[in-house]
Amino acid sequence: DVEFEEGETFYHVIEPGEQTIYNLSMNNSTPGPKDLVADTYGLNITGVPTNWTATLFFAENHTAIFPDTAIFLEGGESIRFYLRVRAPSIYQANGDELAEIRVDAKSYKDPAIRSEITTLTLMDVVHGIDLDASHSVADVEQGQTAIFSITITNTGNVADTFLFWDPQTLEGRQEWLLPFAWDVNFPMSVQLDPQQTVTKNLEINVPTSEDPGAFVILLKGWSAGEPIKSVEKGTYDILELGVFVSIRSSNNIMMNISDQSARVTPAPYMPAALEPNCHTFEIDVTKNFDSGDLVFSTPGTTESEDNWTIDVIFPTGLPLNPDGVSRPWIILNGDESRTHEVKVKICAPDDSIAGLGKAVTLKANLKGYPKISASKILQVDINHVYQLDTSIDLGENPELLVNPGESIILPTTIMNEGNGPDRFDYTLARVTDSAGVDVIWDIEVPRNALEELDVGSEQVFDVLMNIPQQVPAGDYTVVFNTYSEQSYPDASGRMTRLRDVTTLQVTVNEFYDMQISMDPTVENDVKTTAPGRIVRFVVNITNAGNVPDVPSLDNHTSTRTGSDLVWAETPGMGTLDGWGVSWKVLRQVGLDLESEEECVVTQSTASSFPVDSCVYLEDINEWRLPEMMPYETYTMVAIVSIDPGAQLLTRSLGLKVVSMMGGMEDGGDHDESAAWDGDNLDSNEKIITVSLRAPDLEVRTAKQTGASSADVGDSIPIRIEIANVGNVHATNIEVILCEYDDDDMRGEIRKNNNMCDEESIVMRQEIGAIDKPDDSQEDGRVVELYMLYPVTAGTKNVYVVVDPGNNIVEASEGNNVLRISDELGSSNPFLDVAGEVAGKVALPTMIVLLTFALFGVLFLVGKGRRADVKDRMAEQSSLKSVLGSEDSD
Repeated sequence: DVEFEEGETFYHVIEPGEQTIYNLSMNNSTPGPKDLVADTYGLNITGVPTNWTATLFFAENHTAIFPDTAIFLEGGESIRFYLRVRAPSIYQANGDELAEIRVDAKSYKDPAIRSEITTLTLMDVVHGIDLDASHSVADVEQGQTAIFSITITNTGNVADTFLFWDPQTLEGRQEWLLPFAWDVNFPMSVQLDPQQTVTKNLEINVPTSEDPGAFVILLKGWSAGEPIKSVEKGTYDILELGVFVSIRSSNNIMMNISDQSARVTPAPYMPAALEPNCHTFEIDVTKNFDSGDLVFSTPGTTESEDNWTIDVIFPTGLPLNPDGVSRPWIILNGDESRTHEVKVKICAPDDSIAGLGKAVTLKANLKGYPKISASKILQVDINHVYQLDTSIDLGENPELLVNPGESIILPTTIMNEGNGPDRFDYTLARVTDSAGVDVIWDIEVPRNALEELDVGSEQVFDVLMNIPQQVPAGDYTVVFNTYSEQSYPDASGRMTRLRDVTTLQVTVNEFYDMQISMDPTVENDVKTTAPGRIVRFVVNITNAGNVPDVPSLDNHTSTRTGSDLVWAETPGMGTLDGWGVSWKVLRQVGLDLESEEECVVTQSTASSFPVDSCVYLEDINEWRLPEMMPYETYTMVAIVSIDPGAQLLTRSLGLKVVSMMGGMEDGGDHDESAAWDGDNLDSNEKIITVSLRAPDLEVRTAKQTGASSADVGDSIPIRIEIANVGNVHATNIEVILCEYDDDDMRGEIRKNNNMCDEESIVMRQEIGAIDKPDDSQEDGRVVELYMLYPVTAGTKNVYVVVDPGNNIVEASEGNNVLRISDELGSSNPFLDVAGEVAGKVALPTMIVLLTFALFGVLFLVGKGRRADVKDRMAEQSSLKSVLGSEDSD
């Protein structure tokens, strides 16, 4: 038996593409013992419609059961299985369909033993359409196209084709409710899957000839798979769309103009122009399609706004309508449009600022239809007029009389007389002399500080004019140019940035200026020396004026009052007796060779003077240079001779070069004054400093420490004190002892540069150094030493001399010699001298006697040896005679 499981029904409803399951069971219901009635069965399916599928599966393991699958069952045994039924797909299903599928069980042993069960499966097919629009109303003008965005949705459960009326057919136009000459662009069929949505544009073309008004268009769509069109069942849908047609505004009224912008120049800047402030625009206004009355306006503007004036000028044959606001635009028969020229005159005020001026909108609309209009924006801008004025305040020097090297401040004012802001520039154009030749001057214009000037504003700045140090006297022309930020036509119509030219006439005076200077890389204005020496200072004498000059050379002295120097304004050596200043010219002979040239000594009354040499005018004690051309320089040597007895102080001397025209009070040297202190030290004055530094060695005391006599050959100790009263230390100091019979040899020693005769020097000793005294040692720094005097026969005057030969430069050499007050000598002067004399005589006598004795000994020795020689010779001669006789025998 094949049966439904408990709770299972024989009737199922599904949709296309879905499946359903029937739970079934089969049992061996043959009576009898189970092993005897055991049987094998087969299951088969019949009645499956086209495009349907049905399959059997074991419930236990979900294995498919095929027609040849043998199923063995004992008596009373059963199995569970299920039937799976799948409906056709959404693309195969066309309509509702009932599938009557039978499951047949048959015994293999006895085909008569069989069981059958029938299932009914209904495939429910639904067709549906839904139409929707993003907006249901559209506003269009005549001749335009209304566009609706239509959404089409398949609300059914099968793939479907949806149809729409053909607007090209009479029936279709009626269904669309299309007015005459209207046209629709929309697809006539759309295929969609279930629940699929597609959006299509519906274009409704409105003819130009259509009258304004409201119109309704019906969009109808239905399912092709459902023969019955039913809005209630969803197989048919109608969408109502509204189209509001208005008069065509685009190109209904047209305005044509070649240039909508213009620039004008205010009257104050163009006096020759007829209407410099105004511009007239000519506009062609065209009415298309049909005649109508046009209303003109200038929205956003008022009469005489900001002193601007706006006039709309119509042709004489175009009068106002009785309503007082509109004018007729009548299209003649056979024409499609009518055009009239309308003029708009816009005038700017005289004080207009440069830049954007006035924007005026001219609008023309169809009477009664404000939206049907045309407009043009007319822009009138103000030309930027660049106009600058330059003025220079010369103050108390209107004639500009200047001297070389002078710096003149020129307060300069730039006024913006244009009608717009201007970032101006101010430059030096040129400087020329009286012959028109360009010259170079240092004139500083603070261009970095120049600012942008607003209308009517000004800027004041200082221009520094530095007159060259070397410039001939005469008249010079200085030209300044004032430039605008942008180019602008000048009076001749030439485009240029140049707005103003300022010319100054500068007169350079005849200028006398003598200068004395010292090259610090070559010379030093402070020198250290000692009294009695000569110091040289190399200086440069320059004629810094612009005319020839014959200068003279002076020197001045100073005295110190406390810490201040008081200068003598009268030239000369003042209180410095024994000092002197002379001059020489230093000539450059070769690359590294220089020579000093003596000044020619002459009188001030001489008829002529050397052309290229300095002179010393002996009668008036004046040193004078030859005529010096402008900016010529002489290198001079100032020779300062110092008094040997000068105090060890620091002295300041003044060297001065004086113009032949005198000082500033005489109209000569512009910065020469008699004073020397502080700011009164002029360029023609040079202070040199001579620092006198020298040791001063003095023999303070010299005395024997004991008795003034001793045995000949012994020594007498002498205690000596030597002091350094100078202001620097002394080194390698030699001290000698000299003996003389005379007691007044100090003067002779001084004359001989503090040097004794060599045979008179009996002792020498050297001291390493003696430092300068400090502030507490008012009497100098003193050293003590002992020297031994070797005693000779008789008595002597002994002198102590420090620095013999004056090898050390000292402040004073007159205190280097001191005689010991007591005479030094032997114990018995008379006997010692006599013995010394006898000793001197005895020695030569004994030498003579010994010499004669030696000669006697030599005579006797020689005589004896001569006798021996004669005897030997006699013996030899006798021996020869004997031997000769024997040979003859």
